[in-house]
Amino acid sequence: MNPPRALVTPEAPALSLETLPENAGTTRFYYMDSLRSILMMLGVVLHGALIYSTGDHWIVSDSHKSEFFNVLGAIIHAFRMPTFFIIAGFFSMMGLKKYGVGTFTKVRLVRILVPLCSTALFINTLELYFRTTVIQKQPMSFTHFVIYELPQKWISGAWVSHLWFLLTLLQFFAVGIALFALCSRVSETGRLNRILTPFRKNCYFLLLLPFSDLAWSVLDKIVPELSHGSHFHGLFNTEDFIVFLPYFLVGLWLYRDKKLQQAFHSIARWEWYALALSLVAQYVESNAHGLNPESVLRIYSASLTCALSSHICYVLFYRFMNQNSQFFRYLSDASYSIYLLHHICVIVFGYLLLNVSIAIGYKFLAVEIATISITLAIHHFLILRFKPLRFLFNGK
Repeated sequence: MNPPRALVTPEAPALSLETLPENAGTTRFYYMDSLRSILMMLGVVLHGALIYSTGDHWIVSDSHKSEFFNVLGAIIHAFRMPTFFIIAGFFSMMGLKKYGVGTFTKVRLVRILVPLCSTALFINTLELYFRTTVIQKQPMSFTHFVIYELPQKWISGAWVSHLWFLLTLLQFFAVGIALFALCSRVSETGRLNRILTPFRKNCYFLLLLPFSDLAWSVLDKIVPELSHGSHFHGLFNTEDFIVFLPYFLVGLWLYRDKKLQQAFHSIARWEWYALALSLVAQYVESNAHGLNPESVLRIYSASLTCALSSHICYVLFYRFMNQNSQFFRYLSDASYSIYLLHHICVIVFGYLLLNVSIAIGYKFLAVEIATISITLAIHHFLILRFKPLRFLFNGK
């Protein structure tokens, strides 16, 4: 899977983890708390690593770089966002079945749209001002920036930054609502079950997920003006939508299909062999480009690595982290605030350390510790304690 926008991937917002099974009381998916909180922290790690990576120049780029941060970013990216979208799809279907379309839509819009707008207006405006005046060295007053520069950045879609995940998630919610309404009118048949059985068994459906990445690659070659970049002032990104939609659909299917849940909670032997082969294929065909068999193999192998890695990540947390932990529950609840606020912190702290004469490993650790500490403090002492801030940045 080719990482959208040079590995710039954000964190997922908090998802409701409560459900009422038919034969039990309220159940909390404890491993989901741990999974989401760890993946969120890895998002901070990912953005911090971009500062010192030898890959494409990021917003802030240190003159001293290391290939280690390239590898670190690639490993994290392989499983992070696919796993987030599987979780999002799972709890979307759970919410739709539990509350219905009307309540689900109302709650999700408030939970996502309010923090999205608040962060875009306040946090991302400050980030853009810092990037323009300090990093790009174009000094101007904040008033001048807001009146003359900011409108152009909104028109170009530069305001989106790490908020692309929330925009994509809103689009996927619309897909989920449409599918839920369709499924409620069409009863499942034995024929449909027979069709799904071979794909459900040992999670062989994972072999189909890379075709979305292949579809985007073909579209990018045929109609580059449609597939490349964001559209409608940053509101829609074709690559993000096509590449990640299958994972959201897997999450929807996973909640509805108990047999699939049983299969999804274990790792089939073939997955380990396929992961090893896909990594070898990526290495061998790393220089393949265009629309040819070698390039198709490279794209398919990279995308299959992401699909298998996300499943392995899910299973590991299900097996070893499925226990009540107050620490991870708190961290999970704080993940939305950290997601919204971390991006500007990484940029500011990374910039302040550019000319500091210490090893980049220490710089990286300093950026991580400072970012996590500041965002957690803001969440704990401000967002949780003041209702207007809790509504603006957590949507509740």
